[in-house]
Amino acid sequence: MNILLVQPNNKSTIGLSNVSLIEPTGLEAIAGGLLMDEHRVQIIDLRAINYDPDKYLYDAIEEFKPDAIGFSCSFTPDVYRTIELVKRVKNEYGVRYVFVGGHHVSVYPVDFNIKEIDAVIVGEGENTARELINSFLSGTSLSKVNGIIYNENGHQIKTPARGMLKNINDLPFFARHLTKEYRKKYFLGIRTSIACLETARGCPFKCSFCSVWNFYGGSYRSKSPERVVAELKEIKEDYVFVVDDNFFSDVRRVKKIGELLKKERIHKLYTIQARSDTIVKHPEIISQWKELGLSNIFIGFESVDDSKLNSINKNNSSSNNEKAYYIAKKYNIAVTASFIVSPDFTKLDFKKLIDFVTRLKISVPAFSVLTPLPGTKLYEELKEKLTIKNYTYYDLFHPVMKTFLPKNDFFKEFSNLYKISYKSLNLRTGDILFVMKYILSGKMSLNHMFKLKKVMKCISTPKTYIDSLSETYVNSLVMESKT
Repeated sequence: MNILLVQPNNKSTIGLSNVSLIEPTGLEAIAGGLLMDEHRVQIIDLRAINYDPDKYLYDAIEEFKPDAIGFSCSFTPDVYRTIELVKRVKNEYGVRYVFVGGHHVSVYPVDFNIKEIDAVIVGEGENTARELINSFLSGTSLSKVNGIIYNENGHQIKTPARGMLKNINDLPFFARHLTKEYRKKYFLGIRTSIACLETARGCPFKCSFCSVWNFYGGSYRSKSPERVVAELKEIKEDYVFVVDDNFFSDVRRVKKIGELLKKERIHKLYTIQARSDTIVKHPEIISQWKELGLSNIFIGFESVDDSKLNSINKNNSSSNNEKAYYIAKKYNIAVTASFIVSPDFTKLDFKKLIDFVTRLKISVPAFSVLTPLPGTKLYEELKEKLTIKNYTYYDLFHPVMKTFLPKNDFFKEFSNLYKISYKSLNLRTGDILFVMKYILSGKMSLNHMFKLKKVMKCISTPKTYIDSLSETYVNSLVMESKT
């Protein structure tokens, strides 16, 4: 049968989606499983469309004539757009069967209790999607498919949990050929021509603001070094983003992967995510991977205060963050340091944060507002304190709880973090040479650099945040001030 998998677009002008666009690995993973059953599968990525995405979706449906459509909704701000598209394809375009999966869907499925959705996939979907489609084809009861929530007579009925896949090593490769049309559109900051690589799933840590460990049931499973290298051999792009939440979770495995890459003479430019404490304990892996092409490490610094790190169950220290930064700097590797700005920040807190960033001369700092996302421990702890229930503002750039500072002052201080940090970029020589090389080779356009510059100017201006507030948000602030 014909199955269309859709990655919805986000209409927001503020948020991380404006500085990165990476391939929809969730849909590529699902597609890989469905192709094994000889279904005809297409993926459309509405985020990568330059013109009317609604018309693009309609045209794709008219041409492909799918028997079923699956939507991905991993991020909270995408909920409303996903539901909008679901209703359209079911009510206006007449698609027979619609299912939804993804991160937010799995940890907070109640948001998708609408009659237009036939089933929700909870958790990892490679096997679940295959069984769901086969059930639809054969007309058997959905109650026999584990790991879903299906709608029946206006009620959500949950089947027994499927549990995590025991062996992710044998899963099919991501069906990257189905996103061939969009691959030149994918980027991560200044890095274009980028592909994603998954070598492991889950995280053994339980930070209260993160829902990853909840989604994966606290498990951590990895692919073998041989499997990782085999997949890398099929990636044509120069730049690779390893999407593991902590690539260095298993140091021995990472070293083995590095040894095989060196033996196979595979050299890419890598961005990874890692914890600072692991880097401090094992600086030798930074040295090893620098030779293999490691160029950027995303580290969740979160805070400059250990007390605040403890409050979010980070199990790490500001001292480790600083040590890890200097280890990376020693090997001329850029660090994207992520910091969480709490709504209760005072002007002194903002000053301490920017002083830390400027003292270390962090090349790419990233600041986000502490947001209790549905599906996190933090959400359960603070949901009674939420003053904004509209998911549009759960983009990590808007406070959804009462702030210590007046809102306009908060926005001024928050935007100033970006303004000061990026006023004089602490770019490494390697970054400058990379940009020049990619522009001259045609792999990166000047327009891309202009776009990033425009985005940085946008998020460095308080007016951007104030102007983005809808009547719903403003009314919420009025109610907040009265309380």
